[in-house]
Amino acid sequence: MGEFIMQIEQQTLTAAEHPFKVTAYWLDQISDFETPVDYPVMIICPGGGFTYHSGREEAPIAMRFLAEGMHTVVLNYQLETATEQVYPWALQQVAQTIAWVTGQATAHHVDPDRILLAGFSAGGHVVATFNGVATNPVLKAQYQLDRYTGHHAATVLGYPVIDLEAGFPTTAAEREKITTDSQLWAAQKLVTEATKPTFIWQTVTDELVPPFNSMMYVKALAEQQVATEYHLFGGGIHGLALANHVTEKPNKPKYLDDQAANWVPLAIRWLQRQGFLADNV
Repeated sequence: MGEFIMQIEQQTLTAAEHPFKVTAYWLDQISDFETPVDYPVMIICPGGGFTYHSGREEAPIAMRFLAEGMHTVVLNYQLETATEQVYPWALQQVAQTIAWVTGQATAHHVDPDRILLAGFSAGGHVVATFNGVATNPVLKAQYQLDRYTGHHAATVLGYPVIDLEAGFPTTAAEREKITTDSQLWAAQKLVTEATKPTFIWQTVTDELVPPFNSMMYVKALAEQQVATEYHLFGGGIHGLALANHVTEKPNKPKYLDDQAANWVPLAIRWLQRQGFLADNV
């Protein structure tokens, strides 16, 4: 029998009596290393307009970053339903996932100081909002995130929804299905100097989430002198995911963009420069 290079683990976790699913892709230790290696972890919140979780932003993203030497975890956070809003439950689910990952530090060789959050589209709103709330002691207590152990170190955002009044969703009724808590509508207003470093990318021709979303967030980060890197690509539709053949919908070449596909090596290089990934220089 050959040795495994990773293990896939599916778990149902619970935060504030709201169960949710996570899928972890754990790297195994490389057998001919002389000493054990503790790896960073990327927790991925896929998009889907708060109504579903896009599979194109789950395993393909997880496998791509796994290949760069980090554990990855896909987080299926709270969606809007007939009776439930997304928030505050999604924030507590992120906190519980961080706590769960932190608890795996010994079993899976996790570095608890290098837990990264990645969010796409609606998942980008979850991550950006968490980045503001979890790093603000007052808000952290208000939303009961102080009940959970562990912390995140940085975020990676792809074509994120940032402000629920900046183009997505398009109506107040849809916005209030996501949350009636206006304090959570605009992630850029939650940024402080304690907000964690962020890599963010979008396309200027995004037809669903106006690029003004990411611009407002970058402006807020820059004003607070939070380490950030921003790439606004000149073309491409919303929801490109990897923007290559792996996440292209069958026979839909609009999901391919060779320029926007550069976001992955750019994000990896940024993570290395920030000290969250082993450097190759």
